[in-house]
Amino acid sequence: MDAKSRGTLTLVRRRRRFFMLAKKITPVAFLASLIVVFFQQMAFTNLILARGDVLLYFYPYWHAASEALRAGQLPLWNQHLFMGAPLLANSQMGFYYPLNWPLWLALPVPYAVSATILLHVLIAGLGTFVLGRRRLGLNRSGAIAAAVLFALSGYLTAQVEHVNQLQGLAWLPWMLVAAGGALAAGDQRKRLLRTVSLGAFLAIQLLAGHTQTSFISVVALIGWLGARSVLARVRRRRLTSAAWVSLLAGVLALLLAAAQVLPTLELAQFSSRQGGLAVNEVLSFSLHPLLLTRALLPGYGDSLFTEYVAYLPITAVLLAFAAFRSKRRRRELVPAAVLAGVGFLLALGVFNPLYHLLAIIPPFNLFRAPSRWLVLYALGAALLAGAGWQAAFDEDDQPEQRSFARQLWLAIGFLTLLLAWGATAPWLKRFLPSGNEVNITAPTIIAYALWLIEAILASFVLARWRTKFGAVMLALVGLAAMFWGAASLPYRNLTAPEAYFDLRPPAARLLAEGECLVIDTECEEPSGRLLSVSDIFFDPGDQAELGSIYGDQLSSESLYDYTVAVKQQEIIAPNLSLQYGLSSVDGFDGGVLPLSSYSEITRLLLPDGARTTDGRLRELLDGLPEDHWLDLFNSQYLITDKVGDLWRGGVFFDRQHQQVLSAAAPIVEVGYVPDFEAAEIWLLSEDSPGWMKVELATGDSVVGRPLEQDEGLWRFELPVEARPVAVRFAACPPGGEPSDCVNSWHIQAATLVANQGQYFRPLALGQHRLIHSGDVKIYENLDVLPRAFLVYRWSTARSAGEMVDMMADRDFDPAVNAVVLLDDPPSPPSVGRGLAVFSTYASDSVEIRVVTNETALLVLTDGFYPGWEARIDGELEQIVQVDGMFRGVFVPGGEHEVSFTFRPLSVYVGLMVSALAWLA
Repeated sequence: MDAKSRGTLTLVRRRRRFFMLAKKITPVAFLASLIVVFFQQMAFTNLILARGDVLLYFYPYWHAASEALRAGQLPLWNQHLFMGAPLLANSQMGFYYPLNWPLWLALPVPYAVSATILLHVLIAGLGTFVLGRRRLGLNRSGAIAAAVLFALSGYLTAQVEHVNQLQGLAWLPWMLVAAGGALAAGDQRKRLLRTVSLGAFLAIQLLAGHTQTSFISVVALIGWLGARSVLARVRRRRLTSAAWVSLLAGVLALLLAAAQVLPTLELAQFSSRQGGLAVNEVLSFSLHPLLLTRALLPGYGDSLFTEYVAYLPITAVLLAFAAFRSKRRRRELVPAAVLAGVGFLLALGVFNPLYHLLAIIPPFNLFRAPSRWLVLYALGAALLAGAGWQAAFDEDDQPEQRSFARQLWLAIGFLTLLLAWGATAPWLKRFLPSGNEVNITAPTIIAYALWLIEAILASFVLARWRTKFGAVMLALVGLAAMFWGAASLPYRNLTAPEAYFDLRPPAARLLAEGECLVIDTECEEPSGRLLSVSDIFFDPGDQAELGSIYGDQLSSESLYDYTVAVKQQEIIAPNLSLQYGLSSVDGFDGGVLPLSSYSEITRLLLPDGARTTDGRLRELLDGLPEDHWLDLFNSQYLITDKVGDLWRGGVFFDRQHQQVLSAAAPIVEVGYVPDFEAAEIWLLSEDSPGWMKVELATGDSVVGRPLEQDEGLWRFELPVEARPVAVRFAACPPGGEPSDCVNSWHIQAATLVANQGQYFRPLALGQHRLIHSGDVKIYENLDVLPRAFLVYRWSTARSAGEMVDMMADRDFDPAVNAVVLLDDPPSPPSVGRGLAVFSTYASDSVEIRVVTNETALLVLTDGFYPGWEARIDGELEQIVQVDGMFRGVFVPGGEHEVSFTFRPLSVYVGLMVSALAWLA
């Protein structure tokens, strides 16, 4: 062969390789282009997702993780939420998920979240493409159709707020690809490769951190393999081999993900979900049957709770029915149909009698929101629609006209029933009650009009125009339905970045108090915790300004999200304290946190019968908790709003700290009296008042009873206009008999007044001082106990619940008493005196200098958890569980250095196992 011929042959080969590469890249490029079009705000603007779990959960946790990663540390302990809890062991943070690290290092948190959303929608679509090609035998166009429908239709795109859930779901199609290969014949090397690939995919999904997604995926694997093996009549030997492959893959996944799995399993033993959730919680957020029309079809601006969104365009519904064009093809598609059917039935939850039985069986009883099974419906239906696309437009695969028409008429009949069902939903809801989380309404007229238009166009194309041009028209109709159907979804309503990056005044005020700002910073002494009891019913004071700035830049939905984000920042709602580096009494988590001991001890704060399983206290509190529990929990700052405050007679009254006096609780003092010269004190009370004693800066004091000025408004005159230095309210007269006491005196508010109401300063009743007043108010608790203190009286209990019951006794004073979980504690001294002072305070290490004249119990009001070790003067000492959930150590008399260090064995063993497994 001469040189010219060789050159020509080389050129031909290069062209062939180029076209083969282009053919492989085309699906990736096409899908990526569509994702960019659908997610154009997220891809091309600086707008961010700032609503729901993204704002309140993932941004704070990702902030903590990225700070730790940049500092080269493992984020072992979370000192900022739940009064101390494990951080790395909380799998939902996804610290070990490999695709998180480059995003955390390269991008600010909100843009890292946006990037991971785009990336994982693409991963999910490509996995569906490969699944359709390799396991259902779809051609390229059919597989691309399935990929687009799963990645960009309702379910997956509605879950962008649940970042780790989206990350885990993206790997589900890839797991089915790997698992499907287990049934194929092959040599030992191929079988090993399938085992490793399936194990790796499952491990990556576990590291993403959403355990419920992993459980759903395992059920999907079982259903998929079961259906394929039965229909294909797989030989027993090959079926046994597939079972072994799946089992070994599961073991391999646990080994690869051991760095996360072992700490999480340890945490699960102490979780509030230990033993499973109550049945009513397991069944919460079930897909209501009367929502089916709105859930399964595009909403076109009709807002629906995202847990229930799983729409496909009507075009896809028609194609899914068209896929079953022959008996042979039906058998091939049964696994996808089983996937869709199982997902749909399980999503019904409380409306499915079988789920009532599953709700008491592990691991079903560990998870809420049965509606999340809809992901199996979404994937199965997308695969069926891809097969229908192939049946309609592949010339080599088109069925007989009569068979195709019959399937098309079945699809039209199903759609007619579905549309009629939606119209009757408002009338049927009286017979099928719904919970508070469900808003049952009929679909809008616009939605019905667009559904009918799409149905007519798609039916015409499928019935009369199955050509290449018809395929293009049908694709455009379906894509338009998906795009406009997503108008109300979160990813289409991003808001201004200031929703995350701006520091609102309440957080700035508390940061000025000197709290540690980042996770690895050591403080000499931590400032007190905060507790927010404010609702978000108030309007931000700068609402008009925000509207003028963003009104012409953001949609009404985006501006609404921005306003809500501002309110959440104002009240520092969980878990924003973690983001700001502040410490909070409560937090928010729907997984393995909070600890069960936290749920027990917070019974002391909540109304009778109320109990939190996700950590949030604000939604359950019906008022301020009792002061001595706030003191014990180191709750130094209280955040409230002004919604309950009142103006009377031109004077402002702060009604946040209302007091009730009686013979049993006869005296209330004002802990902080502002520097204000007053002539009177005005009070709000619906009762006949008791007595008041006011001491003035002049040295004078006055005792008497207020006089009624107007209905419910009372006035106490001072002898001269002067600055009060002490104000006391009493149910009994000084030196009087108990019979002279008023039965009950409910004081709603009190205000210092000068010049007949022209000038005034509200008083905070009780031991509180107002330190910030804006959209919300922040009070300082003047009686708060330090984070670490000594007690000399203790008793024993056998469980955290028993400890809390003993603490609820009225005679229990947490400043001087303690309850320990220990069989044989030291005998308490008759009397003792001492002092505990922090030397350093960091997230996973604490040093305290203790001076005491007798054996004392050092109480550190941080969470008790295995992995903490204590040393007194360098010698190892036992840590005991104190007062429900806190850490304590018995310290002998004298001067000592006490240190607490968090060294969880599960973390280090898990790292070693994972490292060896990945290397192997």
